[in-house]
Amino acid sequence: MIGPRAYEEMFLTKHPKMKDLVLEHEGQRYFYSYDWEILEMFDSMIEFEVWCMEDMKERGGMYADRIEVIE
Repeated sequence: MIGPRAYEEMFLTKHPKMKDLVLEHEGQRYFYSYDWEILEMFDSMIEFEVWCMEDMKERGGMYADRIEVIE
């Protein structure tokens, strides 16, 4: 078993080289973090963006790293 700080550093924080893709839809802002390892699962950055848009519209951003309400 690992301690709470190790768990947080290992699973809950993004490492410094990650970037965010930010999308807005129906009054909410969705954040998707990515790096080269995540982009390897897709053929291109455009395919990753399309996947994020589908997640945002069809699943309500279930796989988004963070969701904010836009006022």
